[in-house]
Amino acid sequence: MTRLSIAAPLLALAVLLLAPLAPAQASEVTYRVVGVAADDVLNVRDRAGVPGSTIIGVLPPGTGGIVWTGQQGRANDGALWYRVIHPRIPSGGWVNTRFLQEEVAAAAPPPASAEPPGSLFKDHTAHERAYRVVGVAPNDVLNIRGGPGVSHGIVGMFPPDARDVRITGRIRTLDSGAVWVEVRSAALPAGVGWVNGRFLDVLR
Repeated sequence: MTRLSIAAPLLALAVLLLAPLAPAQASEVTYRVVGVAADDVLNVRDRAGVPGSTIIGVLPPGTGGIVWTGQQGRANDGALWYRVIHPRIPSGGWVNTRFLQEEVAAAAPPPASAEPPGSLFKDHTAHERAYRVVGVAPNDVLNIRGGPGVSHGIVGMFPPDARDVRITGRIRTLDSGAVWVEVRSAALPAGVGWVNGRFLDVLR
């Protein structure tokens, strides 16, 4: 075997290791910073990995509400990095996933005066209103799934600024407390799909 025939596969492997992984679907959860000393910070960088990257922001230990954009990459040492968004880094940046942990929504009961979960969609005329997508990063999408919950496959997506979203009136409240809403669109394979209701608001 010639040197050229050996070098080609090695070059292709090197390019694969250095390039960011193909975009994955961002989950409907948020993350917080873990594993960082109280007197230290988690550096946010302009690319996956430490060598050759620049620090563009920092996240103190315990910082929550971090949103993964769905982009991920592998550093030269094999570590998995996520591109995330947070009010401290609105333009987004990359962090090592070993310092991220999924946040679990508190199960505290709502005040007596608060509307019950899903009440936005429980009104018998809710399906007659138009809705808009909210709370989704500008470079992300709202996944539409084949059933209520992230365990179901993705059948479509709404852009972060989608308007005139229509619902069927069917809702499901999961054990986690998340309220999922069935939406209708001619672009969907079956004409309907499900989204997490916290990403919808009445179009005013």
